[in-house]
Amino acid sequence: MLVIENDNFSKHNPHWKFTLGPDTYETRDTPRRVEVIRQALEADPAFEFIKAERFPERALSRLHPYHDYIKAVSESLDDPSIELYPDLFPGEGARLPKKIHPLWGGIWCTDAVTPLSMHTYEVARGSAEAAMTGAELLRSGGRREVYALCRPSGHHAGPRVFGGYCYFNNAASAADLLSRTGRVAVLDLDYHHGNGTQEFFQERKDVLTCSIHADPDREYPYFWGYAEERGVGQARGTNLNLPLPLGTTDDRYVEVLDRAIDAIRVYAPDFLVLAAGFDTYAKDPIGGFALTVEAYPELGRRLGAVGLPTLICQEGGYNTDVLGQCVHGLLTGFLDGR
Repeated sequence: MLVIENDNFSKHNPHWKFTLGPDTYETRDTPRRVEVIRQALEADPAFEFIKAERFPERALSRLHPYHDYIKAVSESLDDPSIELYPDLFPGEGARLPKKIHPLWGGIWCTDAVTPLSMHTYEVARGSAEAAMTGAELLRSGGRREVYALCRPSGHHAGPRVFGGYCYFNNAASAADLLSRTGRVAVLDLDYHHGNGTQEFFQERKDVLTCSIHADPDREYPYFWGYAEERGVGQARGTNLNLPLPLGTTDDRYVEVLDRAIDAIRVYAPDFLVLAAGFDTYAKDPIGGFALTVEAYPELGRRLGAVGLPTLICQEGGYNTDVLGQCVHGLLTGFLDGR
């Protein structure tokens, strides 16, 4: 399997940490996540690494209205230790001032845990380009399965706002490219609902979006991801949310995955994009499911058996003791299922 990567991932390294009552919160999106995945895959000759291609800015800016803000703020900084967090969140409908202050990012950012630093734009753009490189390889017919080693993740970034550690939506950018050639299904396997991806395509019939995630009544992103969200207008029926309770085990997760696969087969797309998060693992520090390491090869086999040209984009997964093993298990299982 081809692995697409960017070498700049370590330049984006947020250090936020805060306390709320008795609890302490800190960023889990560290460069080590990529390091352990790379180590696990490099040790297996089944995986071949290549660098992502460069894409024009327009490939991102036409989808993400905050592209210019992220770029301008990142490029205005000359000290990599500086991290900027929005301090004003005016809400929807706010009038945009002619000149944007760096701290006014709350116009486009949903939270105060997705900071901008000197290299954020460079790294986020490279992450999206890894996914888009994979999409172009599938479109050309040169590959039938590709893994994009994306960091930062992207599925919380949408057509209005970014957040949740995500700046540009990698899977959505790739799916939009693929949709120029045929119909696309996006299946999000992250513990957290892919609210940005859903919003990108909720009014489009040419892209089916499915997400298996923690019940938003109990988990981030709270405001999206409910089962009754089925798509909007003419696209109603092309969004499938499958929320699950805390403590979901291997068997239950596989059962629900089969439901998502059935929906994908009925839709009959030409391409499949997997937003593959591994914070579903039982001991993930910001997860709440009970999946074991042994679950991921079986998930991969079932997904490989779908038989579609498939792009697998890395999303979450924060237990770096086992993250590489989980990713390797899913990918090798996928190859076995072909």
